[in-house]
Amino acid sequence: MTESGMFSGAQALAANVWDTLVRGLAFANPAWLTDKGWWPGYSKIRQSVPTVGIDVDATIGQFRKAAAFLPFAKTLEEFRRQHPVPEGFNRHATAHAAGDLQYTAANAMIALMLAVSVLREIDDQGYPVQLHA
Repeated sequence: MTESGMFSGAQALAANVWDTLVRGLAFANPAWLTDKGWWPGYSKIRQSVPTVGIDVDATIGQFRKAAAFLPFAKTLEEFRRQHPVPEGFNRHATAHAAGDLQYTAANAMIALMLAVSVLREIDDQGYPVQLHA
């Protein structure tokens, strides 16, 4: 799609694939869910993704996992009506604020690279994923 200049469609599809992966990761990792095993919302997911503190003596594997999940926090930021639509790629804005500010060639490429990089890392590292499809 991007090769044909259909950046809005590419961004929407990449965001949807990425969101499906996020949900699949969450449902395969019970610590990311509520106590009853339900979807907790994006705020809890942002807090649940693996990180490595600056003062931690991390292994290469821990660092790699943290690096793969690093974009989640920014991409999953929510915005409300009283706030401006984010200009950078944002899952919430892509889904709920379709327009020229959010749908750009740059955001389409970011969404595509994010979806592909997370999918590749999941496959390469064998992270558990539970998809509903």
